[in-house]
Amino acid sequence: MPTLIHLSDLHFGRHHNSHLDEIILREIAALNPDAVIVSGDLTMRARRREFEQARDFLAQIQRPTLTIPGNHDQPILPVADLVERFTQRFARYATYIHNDIDSVLQTNDLFVIGLNDNRPILPGGFWSREQREWLGAQLAAAPREATRVVATHHQLIWQGWRPAGFWRAEHTLDFLARYGVELVLNGHTHVAQAEQSSHGIVIARAGTATSGRLRDGNGNAYNLIMIDEQHINVFVREYDEHADAFIAVRAFTFARRAHRRGVP
Repeated sequence: MPTLIHLSDLHFGRHHNSHLDEIILREIAALNPDAVIVSGDLTMRARRREFEQARDFLAQIQRPTLTIPGNHDQPILPVADLVERFTQRFARYATYIHNDIDSVLQTNDLFVIGLNDNRPILPGGFWSREQREWLGAQLAAAPREATRVVATHHQLIWQGWRPAGFWRAEHTLDFLARYGVELVLNGHTHVAQAEQSSHGIVIARAGTATSGRLRDGNGNAYNLIMIDEQHINVFVREYDEHADAFIAVRAFTFARRAHRRGVP
């Protein structure tokens, strides 16, 4: 039964809670997942020191790990950083976190693809034509028995403009369904949620794991996801100050759509 831990919006820098780093690392070691996925916003302002802190945290995870950048991982201040945002906006991410901005992780019946969906000006996320072609080729080559997972920063199910989500999400879900994707991982909103689309794709959104920038009464949280032959189970684990630990506060169970598996 593959398991993965889904972290998002760590936001190293101002408002970051380093005490939660220690707890999460202990829980990753205890839960021993097959993979750890970080769906963007590793930093608050894309400063080099923030990337160094994120790198040091990730280095302590002793499990296969896939990361993608978020909108906060693009330099913006001061003016010199703003210039870099339009010329080499993910150079710092590549230097400190991972050379490849879009990447693939294959482990224990999981085939996970992470795609950057951020743009320097427009709010929300989308993939370029070249990214979609690359994604389609990767998914077409995935082992037939593997559970196909895609991670991107902006949420594919969203309402309204704040915070803006993934553009043309329904079109994107149609595209992913054709390639047998069963699970999509997002962050961005700092509010944990899980839903199943009409395509049978489970869309799991993680809250902010370690930032003090909490929204709508939600605490710091991450997702523990367990996949068996029949179901995808998403457990939202939220920090409890009295227990000084993350505990399961919500659970979602979704039936896997058998006709979506093992294609094309």
